[in-house]
Amino acid sequence: MINYKGEKLISVEICSIQEFITVIEKLKRNYSFSDERFSKKNRFTPKFVYRGHSNHADFKLLPGCLRTVNIGDTSYSQYSILELNTLETFISEGCRYNSTPIDDYHAWLEIAQHFGVPTRLLDFTENPLVALYFACVDSGDIDGSVWIVNEKNYRMNFYKEPPVTKEKDSKLIISSIIQNEILNFNLKYDSNSDIKYPWIYKPYYREERMMHQASIFMLWGCKRNCFESFMKSENLMSTDKSVNNEKKGILIPILIPHNYKKTILKQLEDLGISEKFIYPGLDGIGRYVKRKNSIKKF
Repeated sequence: MINYKGEKLISVEICSIQEFITVIEKLKRNYSFSDERFSKKNRFTPKFVYRGHSNHADFKLLPGCLRTVNIGDTSYSQYSILELNTLETFISEGCRYNSTPIDDYHAWLEIAQHFGVPTRLLDFTENPLVALYFACVDSGDIDGSVWIVNEKNYRMNFYKEPPVTKEKDSKLIISSIIQNEILNFNLKYDSNSDIKYPWIYKPYYREERMMHQASIFMLWGCKRNCFESFMKSENLMSTDKSVNNEKKGILIPILIPHNYKKTILKQLEDLGISEKFIYPGLDGIGRYVKRKNSIKKF
């Protein structure tokens, strides 16, 4: 149980891949719905995106650059300058290794995130097994978790968008965030901004690793708080048979007890999800061999 602004965020516990898939299927059943605002015939099924983390207790859904500075009303200017300077430094140092135009800040933001630079992007995946791998692969003596976000409900409730957003509309939102929040950085939180909350989108897969990991990004808007702090009790999803928030349910964490991590990693490996898949190439092979032959076993 985790508390954010008085709301109780209760996780569901799983001990195997089978239980994990069962939880996802229950959530899909509970959060499918018909909505005459968008269609009189179609029944909408949820589109889930997932993020796995090996340390459940200390993790918040917050991108790297927002963890580097203590954000407060008096530090917005300091933070905003640091964010832009970090990106500009990466572009100036990395442009000789990449053919991306130096003024394509959207592409460079994704490239910087890919190579470990703190940005306002947070990585998610469309593949639940990839998220489960990341929840289990490290911190063997600490419980992990997979966070599930119902993207369709999130768009409808926070952006008043239909369940499926036009790609051109998504690009306009992304461009607006980059222009207003990074390049022209708002020094003060703008309560009238149309883009207060993180925006979820699928990037161009410029790297093979992004394709294998089925990458999805969450791009923060002008509200620089952790994602779960935006949620109210009506936005928390449940696996109970009967729910009354099928159009509002957005978020749920799935807890993986640490003593089951090794078993789940073995199950994932049997299904082809290991370092060799997650990190294609010699890097992944090296990681795989290191883990398989490590003296310290958890």
